[in-house]
Formats: sequence, C-alpha cells, structure tokens
Amino acid sequence: MVEATMTRDQNDDPRKLSAMIARVSELAETHAVSSVVVGVAAEEGDLLFPDYLAYLESALRVEDQIFRMTRERAVLYLSDVDATGAAEVLVRIFAEFCDEFPAAEAPEFEQRMLEVQPGLGPLSVKDVLTSVFGSRETVH
Repeated sequence: MVEATMTRDQNDDPRKLSAMIARVSELAETHAVSSVVVGVAAEEGDLLFPDYLAYLESALRVEDQIFRMTRERAVLYLSDVDATGAAEVLVRIFAEFCDEFPAAEAPEFEQRMLEVQPGLGPLSVKDVLTSVFGSRETVH
C-alpha cells in the first residue's frame, strides 16, 4: 500500500482561507471593490492540476491569492475585477498553460465563480465554498 503524506506545500492552512474570505468581504464593504472568488477543481489523481495551480500562482497579480484545499481543489481570489474580467484572465492563463505544457488532450478543470460586490454583506467560508463548489462548469 502506498501512503500519501500531506505537506504544507500541497495544502494550505485553513486559517488562510478564513483570512482570504474576510479580506474579500472587507474590500467589498469598506472600499466598494468588487472581487471574484473562484473554485477550481480537477478529477482525482489529475497529474497536471498541481502544475496548473503553480502556473496560476506565478501568473496572478500580487494582490490575488490561491488557497490549496486538496491536491485536486483550490480557491482563487481575484481582486478588483468582476466576473467577466475574471473569466477573461482565467481563459488567458489557461491557454498560456496549455501552450507551456502541451498534452495529447487538453486538460479539463472545473471552475465556478462567485462575484463579491459591495453591499453583499459579510461572507462566511461555508457560504463561499458552497457557492464555488456546488454545481460546477468545465473549462476546456
């Protein structure tokens, strides 16, 4: 039997997600800044997904964040954009990733976005995770 160990490099501390969601709420309410939280997931055992997350992390702006929940699941925070802008950014980065990591078949990762606008009120981690990992759309 192969035993998989989880290290800090593979999964982030849950307190980081709480802090991220608190920051999203604060920016929306205090500074009237719209942001987008994105749930990104892959099939269990997907070999390219960790590379995709690393690529995303290197391509995002300093103010954006990634929270790695598991090997196949992550939450992205894209600040100061709406859902349309976030989708454009993710499509561009995904295309660049596919160019950098060519494969026989294009990888498929699922994503769902939650646009956080001013006036939405305080967000809980549970609300965000339910929203971004409920029913998901596939990105090709």
